[in-house]
Amino acid sequence: IITASTAPSFSTGAGSLGTVAAGSSVSLSVAASSDSNVTIAETTSVLTSNANTPAATMNLTLSGTPAASATYNITGTAPSPTESKTYNFTLSATDVESQVVTRDFSITVSVGIENGVQLN
Repeated sequence: IITASTAPSFSTGAGSLGTVAAGSSVSLSVAASSDSNVTIAETTSVLTSNANTPAATMNLTLSGTPAASATYNITGTAPSPTESKTYNFTLSATDVESQVVTRDFSITVSVGIENGVQLN
């Protein structure tokens, strides 16, 4: 007898999770599901690392509880780059049977008024 398990899948669409202001509070979420508990993790070192913030990393937190329909939260304080910047990162969803699916996401951090006009 062969038993088959459904691979996990993201219900959050790939691409941009949104735009946040530099230095503001971040509260975003991603979701994935399967026929067994799913754990969501970062496969890159951009979202949660503080190795080079704000130039290349965001220093945010990715947290949640494994579940058949899991929602993980991205929270923290947005970095403050000198100009608007889009941070690209990859998340994986792994189920109990070690089946993995990855998806690419981004978060844009906006910085005040750019390319403004100075009046004297």
